[in-house]
Amino acid sequence: MFALACERMMGHFQALPDVVAVAADRLVAIVRVELDGSVVVRDLANGVLRATSASELSAPASLSASTGTTLSSIALATDAQWERARRREAVVAGLTSATNLGDQVAGAAIRLGVSRRTVFRWLAAYRASPQTSSLLPHARGTPVGAHRIDEKLEQLIGEVIRDIYLTKVRARKEEVVRRVGLRCSAEGLTPPSRKAILARVRALDARRVAQARLQPSEAAALYDPVPGTYRVDRALEVVQIDHTRVDAIVVDETHRLPIGRPWLTLAIDVATRVVTGFYVSLEAPSSTSVALCLAQAVLPKEPWLRVRAMTCAWPVWGMPRAVHADNGADFTSTALRRGCDEHGIALILRPVATPHYGGHIERLIGTIMGRVHLLPGTTGSNPLDKGAYPAEAESALTMAELERWLAIEICEHYHRRVHRGLRRSPLAAWQDALRQAGSGLGALPDRPEEFVLSFLPFEHRTLRRDGLHLFNIRYWDPVLPAVVRPGESVLVRYDPRNLSKIYVMAPDDSYVPVPYADLTLPPITIWEQRAAMARLREQGDNAPAQARMFEAVREQRELIEQANAKTKAARRHVQRRRDALQATTGNARSREGPVDYSQPAKPSKAEVWDD
Repeated sequence: MFALACERMMGHFQALPDVVAVAADRLVAIVRVELDGSVVVRDLANGVLRATSASELSAPASLSASTGTTLSSIALATDAQWERARRREAVVAGLTSATNLGDQVAGAAIRLGVSRRTVFRWLAAYRASPQTSSLLPHARGTPVGAHRIDEKLEQLIGEVIRDIYLTKVRARKEEVVRRVGLRCSAEGLTPPSRKAILARVRALDARRVAQARLQPSEAAALYDPVPGTYRVDRALEVVQIDHTRVDAIVVDETHRLPIGRPWLTLAIDVATRVVTGFYVSLEAPSSTSVALCLAQAVLPKEPWLRVRAMTCAWPVWGMPRAVHADNGADFTSTALRRGCDEHGIALILRPVATPHYGGHIERLIGTIMGRVHLLPGTTGSNPLDKGAYPAEAESALTMAELERWLAIEICEHYHRRVHRGLRRSPLAAWQDALRQAGSGLGALPDRPEEFVLSFLPFEHRTLRRDGLHLFNIRYWDPVLPAVVRPGESVLVRYDPRNLSKIYVMAPDDSYVPVPYADLTLPPITIWEQRAAMARLREQGDNAPAQARMFEAVREQRELIEQANAKTKAARRHVQRRRDALQATTGNARSREGPVDYSQPAKPSKAEVWDD
């Protein structure tokens, strides 16, 4: 019998022997995972054995459909509801099917303060879909994310909460109610009910409230993590991620003139010391940087290497059980926290100002930067190291060339050198772990193409008759009315590097790309949009039309292009825009290469085909 379940945990499937998967549009059974990361499969139609890349595997359609039923509830849940679901999961996940299950359920009911029947209901839901979101509370009445008061009142309440409640004065909740009433009277609005106002206060994140109302020491005593020691015995048990400024100056692709130092995000498997992924960018660290590094860490590397015409081996892939990171805003964003929770990845945050807690990633950064110091244009680790070396004058590598150099350094040098702590190379340690496991070391997402999207920032928008409006831009696609009814709120994710396309969550929890309504408009980045809006506000236009905003972006680009050959800041800006648009999520050129017209056409999800 073949295992059709495919390890339904968290919307993933494990590359285990006899698990059924799809490869090249054919139903196959996994036989084994080779040491080079490839997977041997047996075609279920003709029994032929063949090796395939893990990047070609996906879950059968029936499995994918059955596991994607909760993403909308993740995005719409409040922080308080999400914390309740996590507390329930901590108890329910420990219940086993042993003979004393009834006693275990009774104990769990006492701990959670609910009836035994409720615990049994939660256990059934969790076993059917072992995800945090399956234990989210189902509120009665108005659905989460829907509002009975208009947006103007919502904004007014939010401003009063921010200015009155979230301050060191520690105003009482009743003061918030009173101030909202006064503001409404002054602006000629009908005040909302006391219950509606207090509901929005209670929905605030407890950590945010503590940081805003309490002194730093008081907030730290309540909510700062208390780390313990942990031992890492298995590959992908813990992956550490961190950022660093590259100790080298890069040049732009047009003039080959210096544009500054980029940022590097690295991920390392603590047990084997292999580098699971990296991301290099001119942008300062953000939740997007973390998401893109994590996506590369989880997914097979062959497509990424193939696009860059690289032949080096990087047989590392799989979902980590935990991600260890610092307390920066990029690691504590709502999108990242909920994405990790839903994919079953524990997010371990180390205390502030304690870099020794992330010793493995810190040492990796030191090792990689030590090699970077041999590149032309290196700045050294400090001014003393640099000395009189003319780093800008000697700089020679573009961003693309630096990215390729890093990949070669990791795959061909770092992975193959004997690690002093392991007394063998990281690649040998990874292959030993793979050999002992007899299968893939970590799960793969059953929807690889949407894995990155689940970590990107999101907003909620109401579908109007003319489409969706986000960042003062109108988006439209004929498929929208089939995805959401006019007047309903819908989850929208976006890639800050390219706003020409947004991703709307469909009823089956897949993401539908929706482009600009005006396809003649150029792609822009989030920082260009914000700069244009700020400039227009300075000119007195507080509600600029879409056309005026794009005109402001065009004018800014022209000014930058004229200064491109003269100033480093202008060249850096141009390169940022070029890198962002080329590396955007969903960009076909950067991921799939040219179209192979010898292959049959595949229908899109929006098309219906008769058999």
